[in-house]
Amino acid sequence: MTPSLRLAILGDIHGNLPALEAVLAHLDRQSPDGVYLLGDLVNRCPWNNEVMALLCTRGWPSVSGNHDLIISRLHTPENRPPFDVRSRFPVMYWTWDHLSAASIAVLRALPAEISVALDGAPPIRLLHGLPGNPFVGVSPESNAADIARTFAAYTEPLIIGGHTHRPLDREIGDKRFLNAGSVGLPYNSDPRAQYMTLDLLPSLACPGWQPAFHRIEYNTALIPAAFASTGMLAEAGPVAQLYLRTVLDGEPWASDFGYWLSAQLPGTRDDIALAVELYLHSHGPGRWAFPR
Repeated sequence: MTPSLRLAILGDIHGNLPALEAVLAHLDRQSPDGVYLLGDLVNRCPWNNEVMALLCTRGWPSVSGNHDLIISRLHTPENRPPFDVRSRFPVMYWTWDHLSAASIAVLRALPAEISVALDGAPPIRLLHGLPGNPFVGVSPESNAADIARTFAAYTEPLIIGGHTHRPLDREIGDKRFLNAGSVGLPYNSDPRAQYMTLDLLPSLACPGWQPAFHRIEYNTALIPAAFASTGMLAEAGPVAQLYLRTVLDGEPWASDFGYWLSAQLPGTRDDIALAVELYLHSHGPGRWAFPR
């Protein structure tokens, strides 16, 4: 069936320019009628200004992700613990140090949510995580009753979020929840750049959105040299190495480390190099700290 409308949804780019460029080359061949971004445009990869500049040329609407929010608040009165401790978040501060003022201004202006209402199409709600909380996303493991209560006030039948870095298509109650996956840092053991298109399929009874999940090859061999040449590895230390691992193997190293670190004693949290060493000794694929 020929779609009457096609949208593209990109999320969790995280400053990964080669992945974004590969996605855009594929996306442009899909000829979408509209493109929307799910946030976390920056941080964790070294091409943050380049990603922001490229996205600005496209002019696509975006919601704010938790990384966009944190970065935009660093060095302002709005910054809150624990993000006021530079030693615990060296990559975030490295990103802020290297972002242009124009890029930071764009991040500060991003809305928390976007409602997409197109003629003849079921409406869509876009947000990075949960309402009012971009630090938690909807996942296959999310409790259905909790999610239903959280989104009870929303009238849109389709909710699209990011944050988990894993593609999702799940129905809970009268709503369908989608996640496009991550362009720059997938967490589903597949390092290919990932995004989603939505086709509106006409029907005499009820038009509906049909998702298609795309996984795009790109040259990850270029990534380690860029992490080194930009100074990110040298300045941000062992945590940056965890992000590099994720780019190369599609596993959630740094996010899992952050979850593990939050449960450690202050002495461990204060020595990030030691903490990473301890973490890698006991955790990894098949033995993650984070419940999945």
